[in-house]
Amino acid sequence: MEVMELKKQKSIVLSLVISAIVMNSSLVVHAFESEKVDNMQQTTPPHSPFDYIIREHYYGEMLSWKDVRPLIPRKATFQVIDLDTGISFQVQKRAGNQHADVQPLTKNDTQIMKEIYEDKWSWKRRAILVTIEDRMIAASMHGMPHGGGALSNGFPGHFCIHFAGSMTHRTKNTDPTHQLMVLKAAGKLEKYRDQMDPYEVVDLFFTAINQSDLYLLQMTLAEPYREHAATILKRFHRIGAAAKDLPYKKSDQLPVIALELPVDLPYYDLRQKKKSKSVTLTLIRDGLTNRWEIYSKDFFN
Repeated sequence: MEVMELKKQKSIVLSLVISAIVMNSSLVVHAFESEKVDNMQQTTPPHSPFDYIIREHYYGEMLSWKDVRPLIPRKATFQVIDLDTGISFQVQKRAGNQHADVQPLTKNDTQIMKEIYEDKWSWKRRAILVTIEDRMIAASMHGMPHGGGALSNGFPGHFCIHFAGSMTHRTKNTDPTHQLMVLKAAGKLEKYRDQMDPYEVVDLFFTAINQSDLYLLQMTLAEPYREHAATILKRFHRIGAAAKDLPYKKSDQLPVIALELPVDLPYYDLRQKKKSKSVTLTLIRDGLTNRWEIYSKDFFN
């Protein structure tokens, strides 16, 4: 019965989206299968009316944390929709000054959240939509229970939801990966990606591997190599270098057309065995779009 209920909830969300698109309603955003949306965006000419309607109804409003915080006082309940799957569940805010510390509202909500994370709790960031006072707001969550919890919901602790400009409690800095997911949920990630310098593209490349995020990884690669993205994720389970210890040396002067970047890469394979690999990442700036892309073959050998 619980599995049927999950499928029913997902079906309802998908139906709402399709209805919103067909009727061109005033709804801000709805979520459905990301694969379908991606396919539509790939086959729809840029700036076409249909492409506009898809973007208008699929993504969330990018609202800063300082504006979101008054909308969700302590013990407020709201809906979370996972952007990639369309699956939704209810949460309650328990605390949080720099971002929202929340818990699934019920045991059923905990089960739904765990389904989103393929039945395994994870620190992986995911783009989400948050429903607050009839507004759909772009946000990001991870899926790892930690700290304390006060609800009888089968969830051992709480998890974090970040919004635009929100920070971690400990460092008082923004979490770059959470902010990428907020951009994704707001439909602004592609534009942000196009403005990246080559070093930022490399950082995104490593972030995508650590997050096992095929979508992010494909964004960094030149067209001939995007089909190899899944192979990269299988081979490199996690990059071992800490964020503050970049596995490359950054030049003070940005290149103009191309960059050959030697990288000493510690990483973990799928068996969590630590390995190392020395590679040279080749990045080239597209003459038409000015977009920096990775052309290196080293990761495919």
